[in-house]
Amino acid sequence: MPNGEVTPLVTTPPISSVNKFPASSPYTFGSTNETGIAVDTYEQNDTCDKYEQKNEIGNVIEVVTHNMRSEITCSGEISATMASIVGQIWTPTNLILQQYGGTSTGVAIVSSVTNSKGRAKNMSVRIAATFYPLVTA
Repeated sequence: MPNGEVTPLVTTPPISSVNKFPASSPYTFGSTNETGIAVDTYEQNDTCDKYEQKNEIGNVIEVVTHNMRSEITCSGEISATMASIVGQIWTPTNLILQQYGGTSTGVAIVSSVTNSKGRAKNMSVRIAATFYPLVTA
């Protein structure tokens, strides 16, 4: 600029949501924050127990599956005071109900909460829980 004037900085407004390209992409991007947690990762392992009946020479001749449930691990940075949830019911925002037909009246019970602090990082948390689709509050 003439006369030693400083060019003003052009600032763009902060982006509060993601932009997907192409917009019609069929993939799910990111996770939803849980109450008081900026979620870094949410993992859900849908599993069941199985019984295998073997014949007299050890070949499996029958399989029975039962006790479907989901093992959940949620990790992220704590953005608010964490409530006491160990051994209690937790309702994960990110719960995926696809293996339960899209709906379930079950509950997730927290088995552990791991907190982590460090010199150059925000306090983080890892929650482990099991979702039981046939158990109610």
